[in-house]
Amino acid sequence: MTKRITALLLSVICCLGLMTACYDKNIDGEYIRGAEITMYLSEQVYDLDPALCYTNDSALQICGLIYDTLFTIDEKGKVVNSLVESYEIFEDENTQEYYMMLHLKKDNCWSDGTVVSAEDVVYTFKRVLDASFNSEAACMLFDIKNARQAKLGDCSIDDVGVYAHDSLTLQINFEGKIDYNQFIINLASPLLAPLKENTVDGYADWSKRPATSVYSGPFMVRRVNYGLSEDGSATPETAEMVLERNPYFRRNSDDKHLDKSVTPYRLIIDFSLTKEEQLDKFAAGEIFYVGDIALSVRGSYVDTATVTDVMSTHVYYLNQNAEIAKADGTTEKLFANKDVRLALSAAIDREAIAKTVVFARAASALVPYGVFNAGSAKEIFREVGGNIITTTADMTAAQSHISASGINPSDYSFTISVRPEDEVHMAIATAVCEAWCQLGFNVTLDEVKLAKNDELYAGEPALSFYDDIFAERFAANDYQVIAIDYQAPTADAFSILAPFARSLSGQGQDMEEAAKTGIYEDKPHRTGYDNTDYEAILEEAFAIKNDPAARAAKLHEAETMLLADMPVIPIIFNQNAYLISGDLSKEASSYFGYRVFNRLSLKDYIQYLDIQTEEETEKAK
Repeated sequence: MTKRITALLLSVICCLGLMTACYDKNIDGEYIRGAEITMYLSEQVYDLDPALCYTNDSALQICGLIYDTLFTIDEKGKVVNSLVESYEIFEDENTQEYYMMLHLKKDNCWSDGTVVSAEDVVYTFKRVLDASFNSEAACMLFDIKNARQAKLGDCSIDDVGVYAHDSLTLQINFEGKIDYNQFIINLASPLLAPLKENTVDGYADWSKRPATSVYSGPFMVRRVNYGLSEDGSATPETAEMVLERNPYFRRNSDDKHLDKSVTPYRLIIDFSLTKEEQLDKFAAGEIFYVGDIALSVRGSYVDTATVTDVMSTHVYYLNQNAEIAKADGTTEKLFANKDVRLALSAAIDREAIAKTVVFARAASALVPYGVFNAGSAKEIFREVGGNIITTTADMTAAQSHISASGINPSDYSFTISVRPEDEVHMAIATAVCEAWCQLGFNVTLDEVKLAKNDELYAGEPALSFYDDIFAERFAANDYQVIAIDYQAPTADAFSILAPFARSLSGQGQDMEEAAKTGIYEDKPHRTGYDNTDYEAILEEAFAIKNDPAARAAKLHEAETMLLADMPVIPIIFNQNAYLISGDLSKEASSYFGYRVFNRLSLKDYIQYLDIQTEEETEKAK
């Protein structure tokens, strides 16, 4: 039977100095695992595959808590070990052998208690490099021996030079001498977080269901309810995601302290309220963290929110292969016309949009703030590269490009695909739509809604299982223009720019069809952009292994060329703004922009708990 701790018990605990301790306690029959902290972390997320979180800032906020990476980058820009305990580099110029040995920590465990092994890393790398798998992360692994050949289909995936030397030691063989510092920065990418083979390959839609997933990070997804009852009817008041301490994270099984590495027991992410209601709850002291402030009132929090730049740019992809409807009943690949793309970009008032979003910068290029210029945070790529595109609308330039394109805008009708549940994306899309209509195009918003999956799980509707139609359409290139948050895969401009080069795109191919035709070839960027001169610059940058400044110069040249072609339209540089209660302490941030809550502490947390006995807790489990 649940009940509140009495004031007397609270005072006793205070005297014992246990108020902020979060390991198991059994006090007068009360069984306490630690703080349960209610918060609003981000928008709802429906797919938690870390390899795919680069298009959605909200997904990164969750994935950063539930998956660990080999290395990480702290909030000051320092690369530090995470899953890796130590590493060694071996070079033999006589035999032309170059490789790295990564030694994993022995107390890294999945949420099912099994050790995160070298084999898990091998599987993850090979998944990204598989010729049939679309992955913008692939370019970060192309220094590995045979990696590019495997991605093209010219050799077996088993020929890739990554091996489990033993259960906790990974050997990575390289094509030649490389910039090892840069490669380690790549291995800090959330997109390369190790995954467990029997989970990913063993269950369809594994990343959408907590029941079939395991997690290597400090937290695991205990349950998700996106607002449905068991009969499938809408019950938004039940919507929540509960992240629970991974009891095996950095902890030996014989250690009696469950909070050895993770202090809070649960993070309860409440989706049942509007964002305005969340702020009211925060002001009343009923929730303790707000990671996504309501757009309607952001101006009121400019001075009180903690605001940081994140390595993310809100962009529009223009599908050059999309057949755009014309007034005469025919279609045309409108976005294959460079001048049309440039006209659409010039018409956007990025300064006005950033002012509307409040916590954002007008995008003056593609590569966002925070990305390293030459291998460290001492220089920032965007600060060195400066502004490449105008941040205010230039309708004169836009009309000039329209004239050069040879088209009549009023003949064309197309859509902008956008997530309707994301109010910021919707506000941006509305502004862009109006600007493009002023040019004469017939533009409407394509609000891509989720689809509930009606599959039964254990005899009941899968309440936590939604099909993310937006993500599926993005993966299939089924859009005309689409709005995404383009998250830098790692703190290196190459990882952002390389996917636009055919030979480095990481796009998968239809291996069954290739086997029939015998044609295995690189695929261009998913937008259809394909410029051999741009590709040549990226290949030159890739070939530079011992001169970070020269490499950075090539990447600046590449970014300028890319935006002269404008296959992707940058809108704003995203910023993260959050509110945190004075009762919370020991929070931290990743350089990638997600929070680090391992040591998060809530003052006097017991007063917020409905305490259960040990017997009741075990039954609840």
